[in-house]
Amino acid sequence: MTVVTADLGERPDQSMASPDPRNTRTVSWFGATALLPMITAHVLGASVVDPVLDPISWYAFVPGGGEMILAGGVVLAVLGLILTVRMYRTGLAVGLVPAGTMIVYAIAMVLVGAFPTDPPGTDASLSAVIHRVSAATAFCVLPVVGLSLERSIARPRSAFPRALRSAAGALGVAVGLFLVIHLSLVYLADSGIAAFGLIERVGFVIMIAYLFLLGATIDREGPDGAHDEIGPLDAVGPLDGVGSLDGASPALAFSGPRSADRVE
Repeated sequence: MTVVTADLGERPDQSMASPDPRNTRTVSWFGATALLPMITAHVLGASVVDPVLDPISWYAFVPGGGEMILAGGVVLAVLGLILTVRMYRTGLAVGLVPAGTMIVYAIAMVLVGAFPTDPPGTDASLSAVIHRVSAATAFCVLPVVGLSLERSIARPRSAFPRALRSAAGALGVAVGLFLVIHLSLVYLADSGIAAFGLIERVGFVIMIAYLFLLGATIDREGPDGAHDEIGPLDAVGPLDGVGSLDGASPALAFSGPRSADRVE
């Protein structure tokens, strides 16, 4: 009996409670909402912008298209901030890196829509430079958020942290391709890259999918049960053997790894 009790203390039976999917639901709703402006921009610019060849930023030259780009960016920025707050509330995120990088991501997504690019065949203006740098920055910081979250999960209870690390690596490769494409636009009016527009649109969907993986990781690795009925730290309190962690939550959120017994 003693051995069984010790095992339960080390690795609680996850079948006793189903993970609360609140974060995956949040990403699903926000992701669908972010896609709506992009679809609307596509409809508005169907006769002008080629979705396979032309970048998403060219929708800014269609009446109402610029507002759609800004709306999609703002929705994804808000989603990123919501996920960040929930990372810390559940005790999964530690230190300043997750919050700092996600704030940079949110600002970059807003700037992408607030500063439109230039019409093709014209010299790059300050607005176009801010637009391109912001788009690249948004993609660069997302892998950092995922890797920092994965490293802070000392004792993973699912395959999602490992999947998050793998996805961060894959996204890093995609970011490299993204930068090569956009840097070429600084010097060339026409990038000459086949299916350039399609690559950008696929990248937008990949960004949403990565945020979905972040949400799923929070759901599976955070405290079990409904977060709205009980406090997230109350849910994990009985597992540490010393009671509730409410009083230590601010310090734990920014002090360091959740456990010294990190399992690699």
